[in-house]
Amino acid sequence: MPSIPYVDISDNRSVTAVVELSKASDVMFLDQNNYNKYKAGRDCKYHGGHYTQSPVRITVSGIGRWFLVVVGSGQYKYSFQ
Repeated sequence: MPSIPYVDISDNRSVTAVVELSKASDVMFLDQNNYNKYKAGRDCKYHGGHYTQSPVRITVSGIGRWFLVVVGSGQYKYSFQ
C-alpha cells in the first residue's frame, strides 16, 4: 500500500496542500478522525472534491494530523505550504 502524505499542525495556523494531478482525480484533505473513518469505509467529512484541472489547492486549519488522499490520479506531486 502506498504511503499516505500527512502534515502535523501544532497550532492554529493554516496549511495548504498543493497537488499536481496527471489526470482527473478525487483529492481529499482529512483530519485524523475522518481519515480513520475513510480507511474503514465509513462516511467521512473532508476538504476537497473531484478535480479535472491542476494545480489543486486545499487549505485547512486545526490542530492535529491531516492526511492528503488522492484517488484516481495514478502519479501526482504534492507539497504542503
